[in-house]
Amino acid sequence: MSWWLEIVTKKPSCIYYFGPFDTVREAEVEKDGYIEDLNEEQAEVITARIKFHNPLQLTIDLDERGREIKVPA
Repeated sequence: MSWWLEIVTKKPSCIYYFGPFDTVREAEVEKDGYIEDLNEEQAEVITARIKFHNPLQLTIDLDERGREIKVPA
């Protein structure tokens, strides 16, 4: 397992995984760049967090799966 950056967007409703990273610090340093890239593509970022795991997919399209992301009020 490795460190991965998980970014969840509302439009489009997706979960993106970026990595792997050797350390939490490395993922933290790269996080803003990935968020900036998604924002430039008009994605609406909801959350970004670092997880220690191995994602099965790098991009999960929740719209395709008929699921939507619930935004806390």
